[in-house]
Amino acid sequence: MADGEGHVAIVVDGSLNPDGHVVWYMESEFWVGMAIITFFLLMVWKKIPAMLGRMLDGKIDEIAAQLDNAQTLRVEASALLAKYQKDQCNAEKLAADMIVQAEAEAKLLAREAADRIAEMTRRRTALATQKIAQAESNALKEIHQAAIHIATTAARDLIAANMKKADYDALILSGIDALDPKEPADATTRH
Repeated sequence: MADGEGHVAIVVDGSLNPDGHVVWYMESEFWVGMAIITFFLLMVWKKIPAMLGRMLDGKIDEIAAQLDNAQTLRVEASALLAKYQKDQCNAEKLAADMIVQAEAEAKLLAREAADRIAEMTRRRTALATQKIAQAESNALKEIHQAAIHIATTAARDLIAANMKKADYDALILSGIDALDPKEPADATTRH
């Protein structure tokens, strides 16, 4: 619009004062600036940067504690791994030693068993030999007794068949005399 003096005022948002100038508080840039300034003033007044700093410091401390904890856990895990590796090595050595000892004990037990078997075989052989000798001795005694019995029976039968009554009486008297040598004279008078 043109005013009387020949100035042309451009109205951007329709805020003109009565003399035709644009009013500053009607400008949107002014209010954006005021909002930013107010925002920063509120932040300073409410101590938001300090609060943000404390929050960030807390978060930093928390992260540092977690890193320290992780480092501690890493060191402990390394120590535990080394311990387990050492225990595993010791267990393998112990197992190898146990195997060697078991093999040695097995050989010793086998040798002792073989010695016991040999001794038992020797004793049983000696016992069997003794039993065989005793059986042979008993058999010889039985044969000897049977032979004596047979010979005695045969001699008695032969003597009984060939002997006369007078010879028989004389034989009995001589047997009696042989039993009682103190009284030989009485033996003849007994008839």
